[in-house]
Amino acid sequence: MSAQSPNGLVSGLSQGLAEVKQHRGSLLIAGIISLFLGSLAILAPLVATMAVVWIIGAVILAQGIIQLIHCFKSAHWSAFAWNLLWAVVYVIAGGLILARPLLGAVTLTLLLGVFFLFEGAVKVGLAMKIKPASRWGWVLFSGAMGLLLGIIILAGWPGDTALGILGLLLGIDLIFGGWSMIMLASAAK
Repeated sequence: MSAQSPNGLVSGLSQGLAEVKQHRGSLLIAGIISLFLGSLAILAPLVATMAVVWIIGAVILAQGIIQLIHCFKSAHWSAFAWNLLWAVVYVIAGGLILARPLLGAVTLTLLLGVFFLFEGAVKVGLAMKIKPASRWGWVLFSGAMGLLLGIIILAGWPGDTALGILGLLLGIDLIFGGWSMIMLASAAK
């Protein structure tokens, strides 16, 4: 691991601040949209959970169908069997999620818990990278909330709360993420 000189650190901070200022408008818009979607998810957590499950199931199924079409259009390809297997796995997984959305919700809740843990860790790392930028603590706080949400989900999985918790916690994370983007954008004036 190489040590960075004080001048290099200042240069890196200046570049990071300049990038935040350059993307201030899109960061602000993304934050507002995140707040709005998070609020909707909190108001109707079961609906949000089922919407996420249906969207993911449909995307996986569509990918499987697209892969099947590609597979048969490229039947002469030496990797045909592997591509066919991949396509079949996608079609089955997407079909199962759509056919049994409650089971899909429980499974996706587990994946979301793991996602929140990784997302939280990345945000904490980002906060440390942009520190001492004005209001960097909001990004740190958002990362800490992501870590906490991941722990809460994984601690309660696979209980009865798995159905509504997916939408509720997704909404909470969207709200904290939205606020962190808005605060960072407002500090970049």
